[in-house]
Amino acid sequence: MGSDLLNLPLPQRLELVQDLWDSIAAEQQGPAASLQEQRLVAERLEAFRQDGHPGEDALKLLEELEQAL
Repeated sequence: MGSDLLNLPLPQRLELVQDLWDSIAAEQQGPAASLQEQRLVAERLEAFRQDGHPGEDALKLLEELEQAL
């Protein structure tokens, strides 16, 4: 099957890849987080809520990095 797919014209292969990707995204399921991972997320979320700092503005940071080059 794999070699048959490789023989398809490029536009058809790209369409197939897009269809596959869309089907994966539609499922929106990933592996379940372990209890340890869930605790870590909860801890980080609580730390963020207590700190209240939203972080750096991405566009401003990128501009600063470009100016530094």
